[in-house]
Amino acid sequence: MSAAPAYSEDKGGSAGPGEPEYGHDPASGGIFSSDYKRHDDLKEMLDTNKDSLKLEAMKRIVAMIARGKNASDLFPAVVKNVACKNIEVKKLVYVYLVRYAEEQQDLALLSISTFQRGLKDPNQLIRASALRVLSSIRVPIIVPIMMLAIKEAASDMSPYVRKTAAHAIPKLYSLDSDQKDQLIEVIEKLLADKTTLVAGSVVMAFEEVCPERIDLIHKNYRKLCNLLIDVEEWGQVVIISMLTRYARTQFLSPTQNESLLEENAEKAFYGSEEDEAKGAGSEDAAAAALPARKPYVMDPDHRLLLRNTKPLLQSRSAAVVMAVAQLYFHLAPKAEVGVIAKALVRLLRSHSEVQYVVLQNVATMSIKRRGMFEPYLKSFYIRSTDPTQIKILKLEVLTNLANETNIPTVLREFQTYIRSMDKDFVAATIQAIGRCATNIGRVRDTCLNGLVQLLSNRDELVVAESVVVIKKLLQMQPAQHGEIIKHLAKLTDNIQVFRWEEERHWTM
Repeated sequence: MSAAPAYSEDKGGSAGPGEPEYGHDPASGGIFSSDYKRHDDLKEMLDTNKDSLKLEAMKRIVAMIARGKNASDLFPAVVKNVACKNIEVKKLVYVYLVRYAEEQQDLALLSISTFQRGLKDPNQLIRASALRVLSSIRVPIIVPIMMLAIKEAASDMSPYVRKTAAHAIPKLYSLDSDQKDQLIEVIEKLLADKTTLVAGSVVMAFEEVCPERIDLIHKNYRKLCNLLIDVEEWGQVVIISMLTRYARTQFLSPTQNESLLEENAEKAFYGSEEDEAKGAGSEDAAAAALPARKPYVMDPDHRLLLRNTKPLLQSRSAAVVMAVAQLYFHLAPKAEVGVIAKALVRLLRSHSEVQYVVLQNVATMSIKRRGMFEPYLKSFYIRSTDPTQIKILKLEVLTNLANETNIPTVLREFQTYIRSMDKDFVAATIQAIGRCATNIGRVRDTCLNGLVQLLSNRDELVVAESVVVIKKLLQMQPAQHGEIIKHLAKLTDNIQVFRWEEERHWTM
């Protein structure tokens, strides 16, 4: 029992030759230790004139923050060092201030003049950090100072500082929305920036401050499309989402035009027979109608967006792939939209959280565009290790993809799922069988017979769910299934589930 105190004393004492010196570092361990003395050793190190001690103290403080420990009581001691000439110390001081400036606003205001001097520092990291600290002080009185700082940073030679200015714009807007007009001017200036580092950040600021100002995007649209492939993943997601919204409002929908085209073609075809019967006088009218049957020609800017986003379907980021899939789903012609299916199926090998989001989108897409996922039917088969939520979403996708051709395979798969130990999943499978029977009349009797066999199952919840689905199917053709109704009536004394009782009364 005495070994633990001895260990603490050894660790806190001076190190032997060739061994690192630990000191009294609250971030180096001792999670349950309470004798930190409120970081007195760190405060002493920060008050010395030696830059090496200050640097060591700041490293320990940042390590504490990284481990989730509260270091807010060190704010007065840290903020005094914001004017330190040592660049490494100054960087770590700004890292600390960005974290705690919003919590310690009064103390941060006392050093605001130092932050303003930091905006003129030769080092781009210090300029960016000073702006980040300024934008973290949520006090209305410094709004004019913050606005001036953002305007100056937007013209900075360093793209990193301009990126930080873009990040500061939404913060200032949330603090004082009356500054919107001036902020829009800064956004317009930053949208014209040709560096990939700034693009994602300024588009995010645009989406938060003035998403209705689509006119700001017009002259920068092609530049954003061409920069997209080189922007960081976070920026790609933001830009793709914005360009999807932009394209849906500015370009013609290729799917809508295809449907209109087919409708016009059919009318012209039948009209031509009537015109022949009426005489040659109608030929001029038919010739006048020919321009309406011209094939749909995609706008070159629309094509540019599709061409530049397609390579991103190979991105390692699931968020980027999902954003491109959403864009193609809404904006690509029917002949091209199928390319997203393979990319989405690839994401099903990711973590369960990613699978859940992907399957939710696939379930929605497969309702409208069933054909593009049909070749990947087996990719949606359920594994025993899948969580229940994933299983239920895969069931929904399989049900959406079921058709006259693959329904025997799908029903055999469902038959296996019914033997699962997960009762919620079994209930969802029974409901899926009912939906397949409703949508595909050819297999309705087969599904009904299979559901009737489940009525002899030992699990009352399975039986109750089967009765609910059978009831819905019988309502479609009650006269043709008298034998099934009689069979249900014989089981009334054996089952005591509330939901079953409701359905039994309906059956009787």
